[in-house]
Amino acid sequence: MKKILIITFNILLFSNIAISQNDVQFTHFTSSEMLFNPALAGKNETIDATLIARQQWMGFDQAPQTQLLNVGAHFDAISGGVGLSVSNDQLGVENTINAKLMYAYKLKLDKKNNLSFGLGVGIINKSINGSELIYDNMTDENAQLTNESKLKADFDFGIGFFNEKISAGISTTHIDQGLKKSTIMKVPRHYYLYFKYKIKASDKISIIPAVIARSSEFITQFDINACMDYDNKFWFGLSYRYGDAYVGMLGVTIAQKFKIGYSYDYSAGALKSYSGGSHEIMISAAFPGAKSKGQPKSFFQ
Repeated sequence: MKKILIITFNILLFSNIAISQNDVQFTHFTSSEMLFNPALAGKNETIDATLIARQQWMGFDQAPQTQLLNVGAHFDAISGGVGLSVSNDQLGVENTINAKLMYAYKLKLDKKNNLSFGLGVGIINKSINGSELIYDNMTDENAQLTNESKLKADFDFGIGFFNEKISAGISTTHIDQGLKKSTIMKVPRHYYLYFKYKIKASDKISIIPAVIARSSEFITQFDINACMDYDNKFWFGLSYRYGDAYVGMLGVTIAQKFKIGYSYDYSAGALKSYSGGSHEIMISAAFPGAKSKGQPKSFFQ
């Protein structure tokens, strides 16, 4: 039975590598907006930092592991926001590191509504530890038997709209498709649609539904989630990733500046009978910026 599980896992794992890895994805996507849309960098009047760690498919060796660091801030002197995003994604023998700087030009439509245009510029490094791969035919000329690593410039573009209740945007990542001349090392262009809305249910309770759709040349996927925030002190919610997982989320706010969130993915795909699910932890901090007065805004702004 164990051998069958290992074979099943390897088929799923290396089939993902064969078609090239998609962008990293997180259940806490509402806390990592500028990862997929540079137009949302520094959209608040706070200095924000977010760290997310994700462990997929518990119970399997070499299961995917992903880490993300986002830092963003707004500056009037440049009429917009800046951001830094660094992600590390380990998928079996494949590793992808993506680091980028972002600038978002903010255009105030009126006192409440803002339109922004963002550009992300950075690098992407993909590496394959081919020496760990075993093939039925080790003499196959197409077999990846050596270690390989490639570094390439990377570009993103996005448009965002936001106010105190809404955050939305459309964007594309890896505009030039990165390492497109190599099959295993290719980085396909991705497209994103994102929408989040804050509903004030009472003086202390807010309901925040959100949806994100992502598409590349290999797959189209969307997430839908809804969280309830109580007095900006704690939250809990549910999420569904189409064809992949059902998710539970919860978190707390400390001193109106620090947030700690946790989510658990229950697999709904091919591994649902074998995987121990996926775990994700998010830590966020928000500090007043140059224009801010008082405490930072709600976690979901």
